[in-house]
Amino acid sequence: MMLKLIQSHTISITKLTALLSLLGAFALATIPQIAFSQTLEGNWSVEEAEREMRPNQEFLGASVIFNADLTFSIQRLQRTPWRGTYSIDPESGTINLTFRGRNLTPPTDGTVWEGIYRFGSDDTLVINTATGHDARPLEFMTGYDLTMITLRRAN
Repeated sequence: MMLKLIQSHTISITKLTALLSLLGAFALATIPQIAFSQTLEGNWSVEEAEREMRPNQEFLGASVIFNADLTFSIQRLQRTPWRGTYSIDPESGTINLTFRGRNLTPPTDGTVWEGIYRFGSDDTLVINTATGHDARPLEFMTGYDLTMITLRRAN
């Protein structure tokens, strides 16, 4: 009788250990996905773009690539891509896009768009930038020289 009780107890402990191991593996497997969804790195497609409270045609249909080496590329339909470097501060939610290279249209080499960003729960990224003489936006809105772009992760 004592042997059956010990065997039964051993089986219960084994099952519990297996269940906890499975739950732990599941939790660890989701951490990289959560971390990945909260990074800029990757390919994004522009879903919405608004400037001065109307659609911004320059960005509609474009794709944005943020690379691990802190470079970016904005591929626009039938236009020369814009390239440059970016810096972010996750604590303050700020972003700077510095354009590099010879562009036929503004932004010219060295132009910096100061902005703010936030991640949506639906794999979206919203970037609000000041593209002229205005200072960094303090809230998400459009207006003179303020552009709001909503991107969706493509990969």
